Amino acid sequence: MLCTILRSNSIEVKHLTSSAYILHSCKSRPKSEMSTNTYTQGQSDSTVSAYKRRTAEVEAAFLLPHVRKTDNILDVGCGPGTITTGLAKYATEGSVIGIDLSREVIDSARRLAAVSDVPREGVGSVDFRVGNVLETLDHPDNFFDIVFASQVFYHLPLPDVPLQALSEIRRVLKPGGILATRDGMTQHFYPRRLDLDRLWVNHAERATLKGVPDMEPTAPSMPRLLRKAGFDVDGGKVRVQVGSSVTATAEGRRFLARRCTSQLQEGDAFRQSWIDVGISEEDINRTLAAVREWKQTEDAWHVVVQCEILAWK
Repeated sequence: MLCTILRSNSIEVKHLTSSAYILHSCKSRPKSEMSTNTYTQGQSDSTVSAYKRRTAEVEAAFLLPHVRKTDNILDVGCGPGTITTGLAKYATEGSVIGIDLSREVIDSARRLAAVSDVPREGVGSVDFRVGNVLETLDHPDNFFDIVFASQVFYHLPLPDVPLQALSEIRRVLKPGGILATRDGMTQHFYPRRLDLDRLWVNHAERATLKGVPDMEPTAPSMPRLLRKAGFDVDGGKVRVQVGSSVTATAEGRRFLARRCTSQLQEGDAFRQSWIDVGISEEDINRTLAAVREWKQTEDAWHVVVQCEILAWK
């Protein structure tokens, strides 16, 4: 989960929920005024609830075979910390630190970790701190064996902002250390006759890319960005693969439909982001109706295609 305002060239990024950022056009500013600013809002219950369901075994499955017991791991954009705490089960003689821009989210992560009876310091510990990868992190050079970032770069607009993040990550990563990233590239709802690829997927993307409709997505651009950041793409030190997140059970459909419905209710920042880009109340109501029908349709399912990358420093 990130929550921030980023300024790159003429783009301003404002956090609305952890799964939806809105890009606002803004006047060109001098370089000195284009530094990263942080800004936090309350997280919607539906979004936080969704992130709490995430596990290291699912979100970091592509990384786990490379985790050693003694590794020190940084989880960037850790959200409520379920993945962070999960990684500690594999780095039992190391440590895991989760960072997020939101104090509220970090406090929630600490409470969840306390319930899990995970140590806060020492061998096998998990700690949560407010931190911003777009600024200088509170760690020395060559400190972490692994840096993990799930659904972070998806929200960082090209061209400069993701490079800024990669530069700081590479600084704190040890030589031979691993950067592991996972970001959604596209998603689809089935059956297609419900038109949710237009009503939900296209509208959500339109809101996310407000002011820059032709912007190239960041996730599929990661190999190029890693090359620019100094990673050896041609030397076999960057591995690109594709994963997926699938919802195909009745329980899963109910959960996803409940989340979608909640985000499009009056007063939710996600709904407001749709209105801000000119999506009509009629289309919002059509989307809600389609989501309800999708939830009730036997054998309906949803897939998110994930770009998963391992990069060795």
